This record gives sequence, structure tokens and C-alpha cells, in this order.
Amino acid sequence: MNSNAKIAIAWEGLPFYAARLIRACIEQLGEDIFVIGSKPTVPIKGMEESLGQPIHWIDGSQTYSWSRLGITAPEIFIQTGWKNLAFNDLGLEVRQQNGQVVGMIDNSWKNSPRQWLGAFVFRCVYRNWFAAVWVPGESGEKLCRFLGMPQSKIYQGLYVADPNIFSRGLPLSQREKKFLFVGQLIKRKGIDLLVKAFQQFYPQFPDWQLHIIGNGILYDSIIGEGIFKEDFKQPFEVSEVMRQSRYLILPSQEDHWALVIHEATLSGCGIITTKMVGSVPEFVSAQNGIIIQKNSVEDLCEAMVKVAMLSNAELDRASDTSLYLASKFSPERSSRDFVKLINDLRNQRQFKN
Repeated sequence: MNSNAKIAIAWEGLPFYAARLIRACIEQLGEDIFVIGSKPTVPIKGMEESLGQPIHWIDGSQTYSWSRLGITAPEIFIQTGWKNLAFNDLGLEVRQQNGQVVGMIDNSWKNSPRQWLGAFVFRCVYRNWFAAVWVPGESGEKLCRFLGMPQSKIYQGLYVADPNIFSRGLPLSQREKKFLFVGQLIKRKGIDLLVKAFQQFYPQFPDWQLHIIGNGILYDSIIGEGIFKEDFKQPFEVSEVMRQSRYLILPSQEDHWALVIHEATLSGCGIITTKMVGSVPEFVSAQNGIIIQKNSVEDLCEAMVKVAMLSNAELDRASDTSLYLASKFSPERSSRDFVKLINDLRNQRQFKN
């Protein structure tokens, strides 16, 4: 890890897929990137091996400076959000030295009162922090335009699943009759509604199973015939379960992006989810999924019944569609977008000088 790297990335709760993405960016760019991370909630094995270099782990709630990290402030600093004290300190120092800061924003367009208020705050305060923003996809781009960022300063490709880990399984018609949920076991993720919906669904379709992977305050309350639950697993273990499942269900009341949908489509799963999930425009269509407009027990149960009644041909068409949509996103594509972002910033800086 080069202490004189001209680019640094600071990622809050640095996840496993980020390591793979950053490595692809380093390889595509052809130069060192200094990587800073605050520890993820669930420790992931092999993250530094996947990245190909050490990660500088810090406590994001503390005050930090580049000298404390033992490196020179970079020319370009890419940071998640604007609520992490340590990252904000580092970003301010970069700006004070005439460097450029890029904001990684994973929120999605919801047209809510909170976003209208947030747009006012962003325009008054945060917009001047960032020379550009890096977002996951279409919905994030729409939000950032609403927040006041010019189109020319918005770049896609922030989040992407790893196809080396998440890969196609058998056609859906040949898989177990299994629904899968992966995520936090909290109300925002809709897990309480999903369990109730499956309890209504199961007496009609006792040959189906609901497999739940995750942790959270609702873990102990998840019970019922046909329901199987496990704690969070390592990515390669989750991928194996996905390849065996027919449909991923993600009934979130709000989800900025939900990378798990990309992971599931890479695995060839069909999708049941809500319109409140940011990655829906990219990965869910009428051919491979059901988008619930009003998140309720009744609507979830109805969606499961529709899936259970699909013919083998319809199931396999759903799988093929998921694989096609998932293939449009990859670490290699995101790394090309990243290189364009870096080159554009450097060209702007040269023009100003």
C-alpha cells in the first residue's frame, strides 16, 4: 500500500464486494489507491486477500488527519456519505489543500418530504464538498440531479456484486421449491410481513420452503412450518444457497440499493420485491420478478402464490432474464466508469490551472 498514493478511498463499513470492486479499479487505472475502511458489522474473511493489499482500518467516529494515518493527503479522495466524522475530517483537509473530493451516495430517488428537505440542506452545505458523486445506478443518478449536482458530475457503477462468487445455478424449474431472504431481520426490511405472508401461503403449498439468512432483533420471533433460518453467512456460503433457491424475496419498506438483488440475479433467481428498493429499475422486470406496489402481508402472499403457479417454461424464462439483466453490471464495467471519473477530475484540474 503506497503511502504516497494520489488517490484514496474511504468506505464506511467496508463490505466484501467493495474490496473486489476497488481491486478492479486499481487494475484498470494502473496506479495505487490507498484504502481506508471502518469495520463492517459482520466480519468477512479474506477481504484483504480479495483486495490484494492491506486495508487501513479506522474508527469512523473519531477525529482523523492524514498525518495520523501516516500518509500524504491525496489529490483525489473518495468517501462514503457525509455523516462519518473521520471521513469528513479527511475530506476537509483534502479540499483545504486544493484536492478534489468525490462523494459515494447510495441513496435512491423516493420523492419523499425527507428528500425535499434533504435537497435544501445538500444544496446549502454538501454540494460544495464534492467535485463529483459516484452512485450505484439510475435511481441514485436521478436523486443527485434533484439534489443539485450537474449531470456531468454524476457517475454510475458504485455498487456491483462479484460474479466470481455469485454465479448461475440450475434452471429454476430444476431447483428446490424455495424462497430466500437475505438481510437484516428488522422491520424496515419487511421480514415480519414476509413471515406472516409465508404462514398464510404454506398451508396451500406445503412443498415450499422459506430460507432466511440474517441477524437482527426479530430473529427469535421468526417461527413457522416450512421456515428455515440461519445467522449471517460468508458470501461464498450465501451464494451456494442462492444457486439452490428459486426466488429471492426482499419486501423492504426502504432500501437505497440492495446489492443482494444483483447477487440473486447473477445466481439466476427470480425476484419478489417492493418499489422502494433502489436497484429495481436495473434488475427486475415483468419477465423475472414481481414488484409489490403496496407492501402488505396480502400482497406478499399473492406474489408467492403467483410464483408457485408458474410453469417450468415461465420459471426458466425468469432465470434467463435475471442472468441477462445481471450481466450488464460487473466490476470491470464499474472500474471503467471509475477511470473515466478520475480522468475527468484530473482534466478539470489541469484546465483550472
